[in-house]
Amino acid sequence: MNPVPIQLPPVPSVNGKKPRIAVAMSGGVDSSMVAYLLAQQGYDLIGFTAWTLNGPGKCCNDALINAGRVCEMLGMAYDTVDLREAFAHYVMDYYENSYKEGLTPNPCVECNRYIKWEKLIAYAREELNADYVATGHYARIEHQPNGDVRVFRGNDSRKDQTYMLARVKPADLRYTLFPLAYYQKPDLVALAQSLDIPTAYSKESQDVCFILEGQANYISQLLGKKKGPIVDYDTGKVLGEHEGYYLFTLGQRKGVGVAAGRPIYVVHIDPQSNTVYVGDPEHLQKQQFWAKDVSWIYEPPSESFEAMVKIRYNTPASIAQCQKAGPDILVTFQEPVSAITPGQIAAFYDPSDTEIWGGGYIEKYRTHPQFVPGERHLPTYDEACGIFR
Repeated sequence: MNPVPIQLPPVPSVNGKKPRIAVAMSGGVDSSMVAYLLAQQGYDLIGFTAWTLNGPGKCCNDALINAGRVCEMLGMAYDTVDLREAFAHYVMDYYENSYKEGLTPNPCVECNRYIKWEKLIAYAREELNADYVATGHYARIEHQPNGDVRVFRGNDSRKDQTYMLARVKPADLRYTLFPLAYYQKPDLVALAQSLDIPTAYSKESQDVCFILEGQANYISQLLGKKKGPIVDYDTGKVLGEHEGYYLFTLGQRKGVGVAAGRPIYVVHIDPQSNTVYVGDPEHLQKQQFWAKDVSWIYEPPSESFEAMVKIRYNTPASIAQCQKAGPDILVTFQEPVSAITPGQIAAFYDPSDTEIWGGGYIEKYRTHPQFVPGERHLPTYDEACGIFR
């Protein structure tokens, strides 16, 4: 590992001047190093953090304090924007209501679209007079002369975050910079530690930021217990009892809670009857599904096209033939794939699997009701239950 920073490509000038850049600070090492790298090149910088929750955790009080310490060290101005109510509406309510309907949501994708981009970009441009917003995402962005953008995987394939950007609007990406596209994460951490950056030893979290004590605990505390049958998909035999269909997800094997004399998986969830069906791996194999309400960063020009399609964050993309039908796409894989899960995000990549084109919801999605400030209480941490409400 070489902790010496490379020279970042220059950020396009604005009206002949070096741009003013707002650095979105999460309180972690990645965004901290974005601030450091840009500061070394003499840009006019201001750090800012979205305040999303009251209480402990990566995206709450800790993030505000840690980001502020980094900005102080680098001599940068620092600001915060209160997005607690918008976060509760677009992320937490979406998460809860999706599970109520038997869907498996991806709250981080929603947060990126509505909070980390739509709300933060607007605040940075309107209130901070920023020309661009730089984030610590591992992806590469190309700004086209006509104002369009193209987004590609970054150099560190292990940290690739393009899937999480699948539904960010191009209008917001136009003002976005990804300085970490050219770095490997271990090199950045080594550099941060050598510089004694305050967040250099911060732990990385892969969990949903508002879930601190496990998803099952969060959902149980939020939705309570609702007993129902666990049924063998082939025979119809009741194998046991569960405490709520919303505690299960398609393809789940561990924690099902019944014995069948063979490895069994959750193969279907029926929220109307509160029934969880279990079966064999072949029951999870499908070749075709609908991607609903697809949002494009780059839209393929033809009605029928080939793409690599990724059906969840930690699963490799697979080649598929895609057919447009308005905002929806009929996706047909060349080979069956396992556990195509309603409510998750299907991300579309070019056939070489290097450029993210966009993404939509698998089979079914929930339309966000209009966000009206003042109608949703601010989410706070319930210490007795160990969850945010």
